[in-house]
Amino acid sequence: MKKALFTLFAIGSTAIAAAAPAYSDNFTGAGVEVGVGGSKTDVKNSRLNEKTKTDAAVRASYLTQYGNSNWIGGGEVAVKPVHRKIGDTVAGDAKQRLGASASFIQGYRVDPKVLAYGKVGYHYGKFKAPGDKVNADGVGYGAGVKYALTPKIEVGGEWEQTRLKKDDFKTKSNSYMGTVGYRF
Repeated sequence: MKKALFTLFAIGSTAIAAAAPAYSDNFTGAGVEVGVGGSKTDVKNSRLNEKTKTDAAVRASYLTQYGNSNWIGGGEVAVKPVHRKIGDTVAGDAKQRLGASASFIQGYRVDPKVLAYGKVGYHYGKFKAPGDKVNADGVGYGAGVKYALTPKIEVGGEWEQTRLKKDDFKTKSNSYMGTVGYRF
């Protein structure tokens, strides 16, 4: 009886694997992605009451596989179009009016449907506080995981830290996002 069940299981597993869509090309090619989550920005030497706030990003990427390996890398550009409140003072709210970035992504496909990756890149931000406007730039780095629901649709989670600076104005942001993407 055990041999019969094992044979039935082996045949069924083989049939399911053969009928399943090909995931060997997952996470490669051009793609677009939307992310929503939370972000906290600390402004150095400020008296802001900083709190974690809702954050959103729209991204475009192009990723490629290195030879026949599971290593995947490429580039990503992103914009955070939301006017996000980063803190408040007696005089009024301090906001990040725009965030933009260009990053390099390096990942490893740990399973045909799972990509673990790290990223590093250039970041730019526009900030506005009562009586002051600042444009700052700097570096960002992060890590994440993506899961391929289908060969074209991906969901994921990501953490990213950015450090922006201009003269005496310095920020450090930590953001956590859930993402949904489509790969062409």
